[in-house]
Amino acid sequence: MHAFRILLLTLLLGGLGWFAFVNTRPAHEVAAGALDAFDSRPARSILFIGNSRTFPHGMPYMVREMADSAGASEKYQIRMYALPGRSLREHWEDPEVQKLLAEKWDDVVLQERSAGHYSDASNEFHNYGALLVRAVADKGGRPVMFVGWNYSPELFASAGPGSHSAYYQMIQNDHFRLSRESGAQLANVGRVWQSVLNANPPFRLETDGNHPTLHGSYLTALIIYSQLSGKSVADVGYKPDDLPEADAKLLRDLATASLPAF
Repeated sequence: MHAFRILLLTLLLGGLGWFAFVNTRPAHEVAAGALDAFDSRPARSILFIGNSRTFPHGMPYMVREMADSAGASEKYQIRMYALPGRSLREHWEDPEVQKLLAEKWDDVVLQERSAGHYSDASNEFHNYGALLVRAVADKGGRPVMFVGWNYSPELFASAGPGSHSAYYQMIQNDHFRLSRESGAQLANVGRVWQSVLNANPPFRLETDGNHPTLHGSYLTALIIYSQLSGKSVADVGYKPDDLPEADAKLLRDLATASLPAF
C-alpha cells in the first residue's frame, strides 16, 4: 500500500498544478444575478464547495441551465467556492467557507479532493465531512455529497493488482458511511461515470486520468441536477455549445439508464 500512497500524493500535486488559480465567483454568477432580476420564479439557492473536479467548464452553472431547459418552477441561484486540490478539512478551516456556511442555503453540494479517500488513522474525510454536513443542516439546508469518480486505470499501473478497483470501493464506502452517519444525500457521480465508461462511449470523460473533459463535466452536472431536482435528465434540453448534440444525447441516455427513475 506504500506505492498506493505515493501514487495518490503524486496525483494530488499534479491536480494543484493543473488549475493554479482561484475560481470562487466567476462571471456566470454576475450574469445570472442580473438576469434573475427579471425572473419572477421563486429562488432556490445552491452552493457548491469543491475543487478542480467541480469548477472546470463551469459545471455548477450547467445545473442551472439544465433546470431552466427542463422547465423548472424555481430559478436555481448558483454560487461556487472551488479551489484546486482542496480537501474537506481545508474547506472547513477556511474563513471564507465559514462565512458562506453562516448563510442560509437550500442545497449545499460538498466535494472531497480526489486523493482524499486513502485510509488513514485521522479519519479526516469522515470527521470534516460530518462537520460540514452538520453546519449545512443546522441552517436548514440540504447537504449533498458529490461522490467523485475513480482515476483512470492507467494511473494505477505501478500501484499493484487490484488497486484501481480497491480505490473505487474506498470512495463509495467512505461516502455511504458518511451518508449513513450524517444524513447527507449522495449525488453518486462516480458510480454513474463507471456505468458510462462500461458502455465504451466514443469520447473521454477525463483529460489526464483525473480532471474532467467537457463531456465529463456535462455528465457530472446531469447527475447533480437529477439529485437536486428529483427529476429525470431525459427532459434536459441544454447542452454546452462546444458539445456535439449526438454526444450530449448519448450522455443523457446513459445517465438515464443509471439514475433512479422519477
